[in-house]
Amino acid sequence: MSFVNTTVLRKIPTGIALLLSLFLSLSGFGQINPMSVSPAETDNSVAAELKSFQLAKGYKIELFASEDLGIADPCAMRWDEKGRLWVLTIPSYPQLEPGKKPVDKLTVLEDRNGDGKADTSWVFADGLMMPLGFELGHGGVYLGEQTELVFLKDTNSDGKADTRQVLMSGFGTHDSHQTLNSFIWSPGGELFFSQGHSIYSRVETAWGIEKADRAAIWRYRPLRRQLDNFLDGSMASVNPWGMNFGEWGEMFHKANDPELFYTVPGLVKTAQRALLPPIGKLVIKGSIIEIIRTKHLPDDLKGDFVIAGYYNNKIERMRVANDSSGYSARLLDPILSSSSRSFRPIDVKVGPDGALYIMDWYNPIIGHYQASMRHPDRDKTHGRIWRITATDRPLVQPPKLAGQPVPVLLDHLKSDEHWVRYQVKRLLAEKPMHEVRPKLTEWVAKLDAKDPNYEHHLMEALGVFESHELVHEALLRQLAKGKEPGARAYAAHVAGRWSDRLADPLAVLEPLINDNHARVRLEALVAVSSVHRPEAMVLATQVLDQPMDKFLTYALNKTAYALQDAWEPALQSGKLAFKKPAHLAWLVSVLPPSWYLPDQYRKLIGTENLTPEVRRNLLLSLAKTGKAADIEFVLSQPSAQTDAVLLENLSKLDVRPVSPIAATSLKNSLLPSKTAEVNMAAIHLARAWKISSTAATINNLAMNNQIDQRVRAEGLKALVELRGRAALPLLQKLVGSAETPRVIRLASLKGLSELDVALAARATVAEMQRSGASVDAMREAIAPLIDQRSGIKALTAELEKTALSKPQARLALEALATKGINAPELSARLNALAEERTIVARKYSSDYVEKLAKAIQEQGNAKRGELIYQANPSCSACHSLNGKGGTIGPNLSAIGRGLSSREIITEVLWPNQNIKEGYNQVQVETKKGEIIQGIKVFETAEVIHIKTTASTKNRVINKKELASQTESGSLMPTGLMDAYSEEDVRDLIRYLSELGSK
Repeated sequence: MSFVNTTVLRKIPTGIALLLSLFLSLSGFGQINPMSVSPAETDNSVAAELKSFQLAKGYKIELFASEDLGIADPCAMRWDEKGRLWVLTIPSYPQLEPGKKPVDKLTVLEDRNGDGKADTSWVFADGLMMPLGFELGHGGVYLGEQTELVFLKDTNSDGKADTRQVLMSGFGTHDSHQTLNSFIWSPGGELFFSQGHSIYSRVETAWGIEKADRAAIWRYRPLRRQLDNFLDGSMASVNPWGMNFGEWGEMFHKANDPELFYTVPGLVKTAQRALLPPIGKLVIKGSIIEIIRTKHLPDDLKGDFVIAGYYNNKIERMRVANDSSGYSARLLDPILSSSSRSFRPIDVKVGPDGALYIMDWYNPIIGHYQASMRHPDRDKTHGRIWRITATDRPLVQPPKLAGQPVPVLLDHLKSDEHWVRYQVKRLLAEKPMHEVRPKLTEWVAKLDAKDPNYEHHLMEALGVFESHELVHEALLRQLAKGKEPGARAYAAHVAGRWSDRLADPLAVLEPLINDNHARVRLEALVAVSSVHRPEAMVLATQVLDQPMDKFLTYALNKTAYALQDAWEPALQSGKLAFKKPAHLAWLVSVLPPSWYLPDQYRKLIGTENLTPEVRRNLLLSLAKTGKAADIEFVLSQPSAQTDAVLLENLSKLDVRPVSPIAATSLKNSLLPSKTAEVNMAAIHLARAWKISSTAATINNLAMNNQIDQRVRAEGLKALVELRGRAALPLLQKLVGSAETPRVIRLASLKGLSELDVALAARATVAEMQRSGASVDAMREAIAPLIDQRSGIKALTAELEKTALSKPQARLALEALATKGINAPELSARLNALAEERTIVARKYSSDYVEKLAKAIQEQGNAKRGELIYQANPSCSACHSLNGKGGTIGPNLSAIGRGLSSREIITEVLWPNQNIKEGYNQVQVETKKGEIIQGIKVFETAEVIHIKTTASTKNRVINKKELASQTESGSLMPTGLMDAYSEEDVRDLIRYLSELGSK
């Protein structure tokens, strides 16, 4: 977890606001003033922090433990069966000083007199090297310590670890706050933990080498020494931090960003990568999930997810509801908030008494690159655990668990308190198998089948068998036939886990994958992915016979990839028969075999009851063969001629030349009677495939005043490709007339820019003179030209000859900023035309920063700054503020809690001063001369995904189309504040620095 994980995509909005926001989350603050990221509190006492709290009605908060008991810089905590709280502390974070020994430690806190406050502590293990997570189990401690998963144990009962066993090694350490973290036991005794976006792990196990690139979730089965990873490549957040399990074993995890995830669809082991959809999100970053399952806290809170809002100093609350096979979550009012910027909750746990315990990192600085690693304001001496209780409800009296025999522990599996059941499951997993097995079997046999919780008790028992790796097929089959959907879903999960030891796992899973409850089907589908046999894929596709949703679709796609090495050879040899032709059609549409023949595709395309998506994918796969007859077949299909998505996808294929028959079929999609979307997709296809015989038809569309202007505009762009310079007279005529609709003028300007930048420059200046209404209008006017090779140079030269008014020049400067274009000569010319005299020094100046920071503190007007921010609509297009606005830039809702006014000044005025790794600008030029600037989001051997400032969607560029690719400084251009007065800058930064302070 990044205590301030600034994983943001940088985009520069128009105007200042954008800048600031951008900079704030991307930078790594190199030259830093001796000031904290958030100003340090003048009073760090417990009493002062207590006064800063605003607590929801009906609750009381008090201190459980502080730095006085040796828990400065706590980062993780866990309860043991005796009600003692184990706390991991890392004062060496963010970096151990050279020459010094590690001082991080694991401390045990105990409340011996039962007054709700810890009164005793001792160190279980010290000299640790910046570990971020741990869990108790098997008589010791599982600890993630840098490259290693280790097991610590106290063998002589003196309360201190005296043995250290390395269980696994090879985990990555590229980022000190993204190493192994968030340890938790599953209901079946599996140890889950995670790693972050900058981590690359290669771990050798008895089962083979396990690798995880970037963020991933790990699963470790201790008795088998089996390690697996899921969702690597940051497919379910760039920094997962916090996992938990529902009452029926449903897995959830929290991103260290705003998002919350239902993890189950992603628990398919495959190298195929696809982004897992979140089920809800906070306004700003937060981590950890605690699910409220205790009688002490109010009924209204039961089942809610409580999250540590370390960034905005809150304890957040989300309510999760059923959503078909998955869940959805909505944000409620926080339980706790604080006006202290040093209050940094990073772990939340319900305790043995039912109270809610909050781990407080207590630090004004919450990251390693926002301020110097040796920054004097990094707090190395404080750390607290707070205890929240309900004022009108009795506390829970936890039972004695330590030292109890197996039968007593088993009866506690019936407890209403999740804390009790979690501890009991852990203790039973530690007991010798020969003690547990007979007693557990006897306990199950004596359960009352009329008990409303009977099936849940069976589930808990099954989990104990799992933790000992004892296969109990009879109990599994009993639960698989349960009345409760949750029971059947959990049985499906276990069938997957035991699939290598069950006589016929698919026989167990078949009724479950056809269950009438969507969540049971989902768990069964994920379980089937563990059965590496050809017929497993046959069973998996049966899930298509009932309604699908995004979770089922995600899991089914991953299952197809996971089982590909099993089903594809069998399919090729003719030994695989699907229940329905539509099932095979779906599979081939998702993962087209390289050996599949056109006749086989045509047969599948003729299958009845195919969904539009499956039919589309099959037609696309057939077209990829590139044979003329197949292209003719595809374009002749009535469904293809009205399928805009298919036509758009076809345009991405390299198919040339195209036969006259295929061209004639395409013209059916160019008829004015078709929808605008179909017309535009067909135009794109004709342009991409260079079907010159469609030029006349497209010309008719482009000149038709009665149809959608978007179609006309796309038609004009296509004529540039199909007719080349022969299209110039038409384009010049349209772009030069004020009577031409603006959309058509801009499209003509785009075409003109591709054919002749000199002519386009003159037309662009004329359009700029017409575009005085808004920044958006000005940006649309300049974009066609400056996105072309030599376009900026041509526009600069034209502006030397043809002037703009001062207001027009100012708008042009702002428009240039929103495009994210660094064009010093053009900016200089526009500044001259605008007669702007910047108050900002061109080079970074610490003296100037101090001077401006002082002015902001003494004279800054936040209310006026808010008006300045609101006057720049493109700010909200890029940045989210209190749940509203775009997402390409960083969230501004609590920026004042993460950065000081000095940092904001630096990032706004000198955006290239500090650039976070992974967020520098990339510029690509296509072979057609188009220039694209933005942030590289994702790259494969075939394509590059770039997030630009001009669109909420990534630009996906085929590398075959690239002429060049370079990386440079910040996407945020310099000089963005040139058009603002010092008063404007002062007030705007004052406003931003106060965001999140209330």
